[in-house]
Amino acid sequence: MPIVLWTVAAVLVAAAGVSLAMRVGVKREPPPPLPPGERMPFTALQRLAAWSLLLGGLPAVAAGALLVHFGAMRFWDDDRVRHPVTALLVASLVAFAAFAFRMHALAARDDGSVDERDRAILGRASTAQSVATLLTLAVWVVALTHTYHATHLVPSVNLYLLFWSCLIANIAALPVGILLGYPRG
Repeated sequence: MPIVLWTVAAVLVAAAGVSLAMRVGVKREPPPPLPPGERMPFTALQRLAAWSLLLGGLPAVAAGALLVHFGAMRFWDDDRVRHPVTALLVASLVAFAAFAFRMHALAARDDGSVDERDRAILGRASTAQSVATLLTLAVWVVALTHTYHATHLVPSVNLYLLFWSCLIANIAALPVGILLGYPRG
């Protein structure tokens, strides 16, 4: 399997792992009873997490699409491909980091916009980050070992992609963990 597809597999496995970790490892409170057809409104923390996924995820998806389109070696060899992809990855990282700092600042405030449940969900959501990083790293190690077993030589481009995918998976897992931490209703 081409290494670019292993990258996509790593992201999918990390997303599935985060979802499973948040569903299994988080004691969910049942949603409060609501009249039929009504849903719980989003909290400030949920809205921030949703915006984080949108604004941080778009550049990451665009970078991934360019990488899949051009391939890993052309990405590595051609500055006209590598620079825009790296800029998109940095933009994604900055957006996710800005929102992560904002989420923690929001939780630290004592103005009533964030309650104990929100703080607990934010605290538990950080466990999703380690799950996402470890699963992404595990898929990469299996992929690289499988692909380059005969030569024992891993091209530098793969190490670069490993680094970025682990970094993006780690920081994107926080808002995903927050959104998955709230009860449905």
